[in-house]
Amino acid sequence: MKLAGIVYGMGQANAVDAMLCVLADRLRNEGYRLAGAIQHNTAAPDSPCSDMTIEDLASAQRIDVSTPLERASGGCRLEASALEDAAGLVAASLDNEVDLVIINRFGKQEMAGSGFRGVIQAAVARDIPLLIALNGVHGQMWEEFHGGLAVTLVPEPQAVEAWCRSVLTTVQKSRPGAASMGTR
Repeated sequence: MKLAGIVYGMGQANAVDAMLCVLADRLRNEGYRLAGAIQHNTAAPDSPCSDMTIEDLASAQRIDVSTPLERASGGCRLEASALEDAAGLVAASLDNEVDLVIINRFGKQEMAGSGFRGVIQAAVARDIPLLIALNGVHGQMWEEFHGGLAVTLVPEPQAVEAWCRSVLTTVQKSRPGAASMGTR
């Protein structure tokens, strides 16, 4: 199984989100076929938290997953139904050929059996390499979920990219964006 979890600490979520965005852009530009979801955070001037947008890596479609009412009252909350919409897009993309799945979080929704949990299970069942990020506070639930089959990565770009390169297959030169690539 090719499964890795980036375990980060409190206050590192935005940096991990940014790292995954850069990594996804780089891999797509090299011709790798990605599925999954990354999170874009945009600072909201009138709020103590960021607007959260999930990008489906296969289609580049973005879905706002922030709860407007909570944001207006000063809280930061995830809109669970919007997350389910994003998970549905990602799940559909697994029917295509995929080199790597990147999921921005294994969190409360996934622990409860929703969110991207079905996507994670489908990627594992199809033996598609999967990279996922999680806050260390969810580490025990993540361990129980994968049963010791995942690699743990530190939230450092070099370590994460090295793992990705170790599980990615050769990019076919006939793929758009991959003309100059050899084996990886």
